[in-house]
Amino acid sequence: MTDLPSLVDVKGKPEVRSATPKSTRWLVRGTAALALVVAASWVGYAVSFQRGLDYLHSAAQQRLAMEAARLDGHLSRFEYLPSLLETSPSVFQLLGTPQDAALQQSVSLHLKSINLLAGADNLYVLGVSGDTLAAADFEQPGTPVGRNLSYRPYVSEALASGRGAFFGIGITSARAGYYLSYALKDGGATRGVATVKVNLDSFEREWRNAEGDILLLDERQVPILASRDEWRYRPMAALSVQMRDDISRSKPYGNHDLTPLGWTVVAQSKGGARVTTESGTAYAVSELPTNRGLWKLVLLDDEAPIRQTALVIGAMSGLASMVALLATGLVLQRRREIRQRLANQAALQAAHDMLETRVLERTAELRAAQDELVHAGKLAALGQMSAGIVHELNQPLAALQTAADNAISYVDRGSIGDARGNLTRIGELVRRLGRLTSQLRVFAYKSSSPLDTVSVEHALAECLKILAGRVKEGAVEVVTDIEASLCVLADQTRLEQLLCNIVANALDAVESVEQKTILIRARREDGQPARCRIAISNSGPAIAPDVLQRMFEPFVTTKPAGKGLGLGLMLSNHIARSFGGELRARNLGPSGAEFIVILPLADVAGASHGR
Repeated sequence: MTDLPSLVDVKGKPEVRSATPKSTRWLVRGTAALALVVAASWVGYAVSFQRGLDYLHSAAQQRLAMEAARLDGHLSRFEYLPSLLETSPSVFQLLGTPQDAALQQSVSLHLKSINLLAGADNLYVLGVSGDTLAAADFEQPGTPVGRNLSYRPYVSEALASGRGAFFGIGITSARAGYYLSYALKDGGATRGVATVKVNLDSFEREWRNAEGDILLLDERQVPILASRDEWRYRPMAALSVQMRDDISRSKPYGNHDLTPLGWTVVAQSKGGARVTTESGTAYAVSELPTNRGLWKLVLLDDEAPIRQTALVIGAMSGLASMVALLATGLVLQRRREIRQRLANQAALQAAHDMLETRVLERTAELRAAQDELVHAGKLAALGQMSAGIVHELNQPLAALQTAADNAISYVDRGSIGDARGNLTRIGELVRRLGRLTSQLRVFAYKSSSPLDTVSVEHALAECLKILAGRVKEGAVEVVTDIEASLCVLADQTRLEQLLCNIVANALDAVESVEQKTILIRARREDGQPARCRIAISNSGPAIAPDVLQRMFEPFVTTKPAGKGLGLGLMLSNHIARSFGGELRARNLGPSGAEFIVILPLADVAGASHGR
């Protein structure tokens, strides 16, 4: 008893040492699986998010192209308007006598009428000194008439190069607009400047109601139009000292302090950029130049929808990787179980082999008895085969006997033609016997003969020829009702064999009754697939219930000894099943029985193959 604790300790130590590597192995596997799930989730999220950004940039470029075309088209509508004044004599008269008040009003009215047709925000004329002499809005508050605008770049550009362009907030009207100027010349000398002011507020109103946010940046990267008021006149980055000096002279942005937007660029790519605003909202940024490259249209799409979609796809990717890992684990576990099972089976097989060796050594006498039983079984099988052969050859042999007897009678009477017909029939029966012997292998295995299209009417006709002697001798009325052109997939000889067995049984059944009638009907049954139903009924007595249940088994018969072997229906059932069909039996009330053969239907066009 004192050695027992030490034995337990010795056995327990290896178990403790083996558990530690196993737990470590599971920890490593779990960590690797978790890393794989995280990696799959991240890849799914990243790929989906990038595809979402690519789609946003592609759609944004199409929309920006449309907006740029609209903006350029709007501006180009008014480029001709300042130069149109060069054809007006009254304008040049005013430039020659700028102090003429009546002429100022006349020219202003003329400008007003022109502007009403053109639809611009304002149209006015300046002298070479920059003084505004006449304007279309001369009657409204904030008109530039009487103001000196020489500090505006579009005035100096027109005087220097003939044309000028400038965006800015009106000093007198406080309304922003785009100014297009044109130098008015007479005799090669510049006499003044004609200017049209274009209002762009309609674009801002449309952008506020559209999806996404849009900015229009000027050459200084200052938003001059924006779908949000808080972004307008706030440069994308801090302005240099030189830019601020230039702005203080030309005053394009009025009194706005030009505080930078303070956006953070998260990423920059060829397709566009990603920024985060001061409020923390992330946008995908797409850009497109406009107005001959002077300005830039910027479209901002909120990243939240595509980020949410990417998160969902990332989660689905993680779940998919988890499912894949679980499936892999199950497969590996299954393989381990199979290996373990094979090892157990090998061990059991070894034990079984050892036991069987010992049993074989002690059961020599039992083996001798077993050999005798096997030999007896072979003899029984051989007897059953012989009985089947006798049964199948019985009907053709009987027909041969009848035909031979009839031929002798015809010869004795000198009826050579009738005798020749019987001899021809004897030849057909001999050939049928040859076919029957070639089909006897059906007892052991399925026939290798291919199925063909067989006419049901022809097969029944051959069957009735074989049994004609019995029908005539027994005074049996045989009525047939066969649907025209009815064909089945079968073998000609075996189908005739099947039908002969059933009709012969019907002839046996009606021997003991007064009214001897056999009815044979064949019809098409629609369905998937279409089938043929052959019903053979007789007016004989009903079949006993216990026999009806077992009548397709071998050696089951109601005939007295010497008149039947009980193999015909068993063979018929086997043949029907080999064709892909079935054989049924039932009693008809109050007397009589019916056998039904169901066979697969074939095309009518192939009926000639069975003849």
